[in-house]
Amino acid sequence: MSDPSASTGAENATTPTLPPCPTPKKVVRNGGSAEPSIQLVGGGTAEQTAQQHTIDQLTATTTENLKKIEGRQLDPTQQDMVSQIKQFMDQSKTAAAAGDLERGNNLAMKARLLSDELVKP
Repeated sequence: MSDPSASTGAENATTPTLPPCPTPKKVVRNGGSAEPSIQLVGGGTAEQTAQQHTIDQLTATTTENLKKIEGRQLDPTQQDMVSQIKQFMDQSKTAAAAGDLERGNNLAMKARLLSDELVKP
């Protein structure tokens, strides 16, 4: 009588083969990596595009407000406000060009709010 646990060569030939092991994972500790960093250039995310659009709208509104007061006689405080508005707009443009859209948005909003104060009757 043969041993049922014994296997023959014919049985091994029909045994399914196992899939290969997955590639081993590389653990990088403390943020170190030998691989170079990659900087993506080109189109941004939808959020970045929306934020840039908001900055553009704020800047356009501010510019329109400044045009409205162009012919008015301004007191020294109002003249200082116009200077501050222009500085905020310049800083906003610089920040947005550098990719800091949040800062650019904040500065554009400050400029618009100040310009809104100037055009109030």
